[in-house]
Amino acid sequence: LIAMAAKDSSPLTPPKARALIDKHLYDASIIPNLENYVHHQCKENLYDYDANRHLLKLYKFHPSEASAAVAGKVLIKAMMHLPASDYVCCLYLLPLPLHNEEPIRTILRMANLLETFQMKKFWKELEDQKSCKALLDTPGFIAAVEKCIITIVKSTYFDVSVSTLADLLRKGKEDVTRLQKENGWEMSKDGQMVILSKKKMMSTRVEGSQKITLQQVSKVLPLLQ
Repeated sequence: LIAMAAKDSSPLTPPKARALIDKHLYDASIIPNLENYVHHQCKENLYDYDANRHLLKLYKFHPSEASAAVAGKVLIKAMMHLPASDYVCCLYLLPLPLHNEEPIRTILRMANLLETFQMKKFWKELEDQKSCKALLDTPGFIAAVEKCIITIVKSTYFDVSVSTLADLLRKGKEDVTRLQKENGWEMSKDGQMVILSKKKMMSTRVEGSQKITLQQVSKVLPLLQ
C-alpha cells in the first residue's frame, strides 16, 4: 500500500489514510504520506483529525523524523476547531522538544490567547507576528476564529451589545455588520444589541410540585448509603 501511495500522485483521502494507517500502524515509512496529506488539507481547507493525530503519534515514536513545520500545520488545523477538544488532544501528543521551535512556539502562544479570549491581543499579535505567516495564509483560518468566538458567545448569551461583540472581532463593527447579515441575526430596536438566539431563557425558579421538602430528602438519604 505504501508503494502504491508513492506511485499515486493524488493526495490521500480519509478512507485512504485510514487504510494506510491500519496496515502500517507505527511504520515510519508512512510519515511522508501523512505529511503531504497535512499540506493538502491546509491548501484545500480540509480536515482529517484522525490522520493528523496519528502523524503526531508517529513523531513521538520516531522523533528524528519529526517536522516542526508540519506539526505546526497540524496544530493550526486543530486550533481552527476550537472550542472542540481537537487542539488539546494534539497538543498532548506533540513531542516536547518541538514546543520551543518555530512556528510551534508562536502557534502555542496564539492558541492560548484565543482559548483565554484575549481577542484584542490575539488580533494585534496576528497582524504583527512575522515568525508564523502560516496562520494568516491558512485558508479559512480567520473564519474559523470568528466561528469559535460566536460559538462561545452564543453559549453564554442570548443577545450581546454591538460594542462588546465588536471588541472581540478583527475589524470591529465592520465584522459585526457582516456577520449579522451572514447569520441572519436580528437587532434590537435601538440597534445597540445583537440578538443571537430567539430562544427564551428557561426559568430556574423552583415552584409548586418541583419543590423538595426536607422530609422527602430524609427518606431518600438512607437508600444512598
